[in-house]
Amino acid sequence: MSIGAFWYAIQSKVRAEQRVFDHLLGKDIDTFLPRLLVRHRHGSRRWESPEPLFPGYLFARFQPTPHLIHQVRWAPGVRRLLGDDDGPIPVADDVIEYLRERQGERGFIVPRQPFVPGTRVRFRRGPFALLEGVIDRPASRADRVRVLLLLLMHTPVAVEVHVDELTLFEERSRLGVEAERPGQPGLVAMGERGGVWWQGPT
Repeated sequence: MSIGAFWYAIQSKVRAEQRVFDHLLGKDIDTFLPRLLVRHRHGSRRWESPEPLFPGYLFARFQPTPHLIHQVRWAPGVRRLLGDDDGPIPVADDVIEYLRERQGERGFIVPRQPFVPGTRVRFRRGPFALLEGVIDRPASRADRVRVLLLLLMHTPVAVEVHVDELTLFEERSRLGVEAERPGQPGLVAMGERGGVWWQGPT
């Protein structure tokens, strides 16, 4: 680890995170592109793939010399090096260490399932759209849960639904960032993916 080196956040061009990552590694610059395992669904087809945790952003560790700043700032695929008029702003080492620990040997973060028994949820669509309920338990089939829905006379009715039909009653990032996508990611609790599959680290 280089003495006097710090981690910095880099904004890449659209879908150029991997290109920047590979280029900087080729220049012997320590680079980190945190990834999240994302679940996809298109009709009956479902699949998972690792994708950037912070779309459009990655990190590099280097000494803030004019030569290295220029090398990073003008690397192919880089939009900008986050900072202010005085130069790039360092990212705390413990933020990077935390993300790396969450990735582990897999090389990506696996989000925890937020729908545990007792979780308050709201139906996103379907016949119960906008109604609220409470998770009772996982159902027998994958990605399905049983929800206790309060209808007339506050009598709970159990319904089995796919998790895609639900959203958390109150979605807030565990790191204190409420937006689904970061507006100003320079301080890295830069925001996280919102919605069903990603609540943020716990």
